[in-house]
Amino acid sequence: MTYTKQYEYKCPVDWSHVTHTVTFQKADQIHLFEDVVISFSCSRNGNCTKCAENYRD
Repeated sequence: MTYTKQYEYKCPVDWSHVTHTVTFQKADQIHLFEDVVISFSCSRNGNCTKCAENYRD
């Protein structure tokens, strides 16, 4: 099962207000113990890898 969440954030590059949209794969407690990030998008820069790392463990 997947789900999507949005987070309000301040961009570390220029401190502008942005929205991060993150899609997760729900953990099944058998093979996966934590939800896994499937995709990340930033309203300022969809390819931003710096902010994407905040949602990956």
